[in-house]
Amino acid sequence: MKIKHFLAAMLCTALVFTTACSNSSSGQSAAAPAADGASSTNTTDVKQGEYVLKVGTSMVETDPMYKGLEQFANKVNERTNGAVEIQIFPSSQLGPDEDVIEQAKVGTNVAMLTDPGRLSAYITEFGIFGAPYLVDSYDEMLKLLDTTAYQELADQFDSHGLKVIAFNYFQGTRHLFTKNAVAAPADLKGQRIRSSGSPVVTRTVETMGANATVMPWAEAYQGLQQKVIDGVEVHYSAAVGASIPEVTSYLSKTNHFYLLTGIVGSKSWFDSLPDEYKAILVEEAYNGGTFASEAVIAGEAEYEKQLTAAGLEIVDCDIEAFKTVTEVVYDELGYRELKDKIDSELGK
Repeated sequence: MKIKHFLAAMLCTALVFTTACSNSSSGQSAAAPAADGASSTNTTDVKQGEYVLKVGTSMVETDPMYKGLEQFANKVNERTNGAVEIQIFPSSQLGPDEDVIEQAKVGTNVAMLTDPGRLSAYITEFGIFGAPYLVDSYDEMLKLLDTTAYQELADQFDSHGLKVIAFNYFQGTRHLFTKNAVAAPADLKGQRIRSSGSPVVTRTVETMGANATVMPWAEAYQGLQQKVIDGVEVHYSAAVGASIPEVTSYLSKTNHFYLLTGIVGSKSWFDSLPDEYKAILVEEAYNGGTFASEAVIAGEAEYEKQLTAAGLEIVDCDIEAFKTVTEVVYDELGYRELKDKIDSELGK
């Protein structure tokens, strides 16, 4: 009997111990998800890719503009813990600038790195930021973005369902690449120079002394090769990328345009962001523009070496003469009052 009582006591003790261990183990398992949940709460319940913005550009992946957009995307992802995801689409994969901007207007989560000429279709006066000799340096261009003239015009896009996120993506100064040497406006008489079709570009080319021929950039090389046109006005990186030295002989450093571009997207998408994310988006978009612009400036000398090594002869231009003849563009396009306001704000 004593043995039976002993065995029974041992069995009870074992059962109690087993149950206790089981309960203890079960408690730890239940606590683990709670800890994970607490960790999620500590990161403000961030959902990966909760807000997605698709940004298009006509630039290729090796272009400084793409690199700047890439930095923009990475920094936004980092600072929002992945809640805001910026997807970059190079080489016009989202479509032409105009199509993407129209999509943004109706609330689609897209944006485009675009230029003042295209945006002038919505706010006519915004085209002035692509007008000839508006600024004379990169530093002056940055001052331009701080003027009330710029801020007031940028704010007007709100009424079109668009948001100017950042507009400091400087793609370089534009020059003339021609078959015949051009040192002064008189040398352009009878010469057919390619225009993008923008009123500002077309009138600038014409007042410089040439005949403007509207042509897609993708057709410019063939147009020069077949002698449909005699030259193009373009910035260094684009000239190198399109092998323009193969079909032209001279580079006239006219500096007639400072190619200023920016990111414009959907206002309704932007407004859907928490205020903290809005601030991060605007700040990092601007930082990306600074990165891209500085890369362009740093690469100018190297691009010029490549162009001259390819056989182009640099022509010493009378820039003041070109400035004088193109000044009328501001009058013809109704920009005179605005130009005077900008000049005043820039201290000119």
